[in-house]
Parts: sequence; C-alpha cells; structure tokens
Amino acid sequence: MLVDDSDFTAASLENFLWVTFTRSDPALDTHGIASFIREKHWGCRGPLVIDARLKPHYPDPLEPDPKTVQKIDALAARGGPLAHYL
Repeated sequence: MLVDDSDFTAASLENFLWVTFTRSDPALDTHGIASFIREKHWGCRGPLVIDARLKPHYPDPLEPDPKTVQKIDALAARGGPLAHYL
C-alpha cells in the first residue's frame, strides 16, 4: 500500500478499508509483480501494490467540526433522542 498518512491508515481496520477503497481506482492504481491478463481477468504472481495516495484531482479530505460532533454524540448518548435507534 502506498498511502499519504500511514499512522491514520494503520490505526484501525476501518481506516485501512476507507483509505484503500476511497483513494484508489482499481483500473489505474493496482500494480503487481509478474502481472498478466488471462481470459479478461487481471492477476499477478508476486506482491500486489495499491496506490491509495490522495491524487491531485481529489477534493481535500473532510474534517469533522468539533461542535457538530459534540451535538451528534449528545443526541446518540444513552437516554438521548436517538439512543434507541443505535
């Protein structure tokens, strides 16, 4: 994996999956040693490399607003109006 922020990516499985599948295009960003195409299917015999770096044409990552996060957490807290849905 080629990533911009390895600490974030390695922090959890959720982060790894998010970065892998939102920052890469399988047709363009997947590379492998001894790659081949057999019956219209791509494969490789060696290690697989996925380029999951932010590309120049991607928008900037969204950062959560701390006040909004606090409000949502309060709504979802035990006894809050959304608690029985979670």
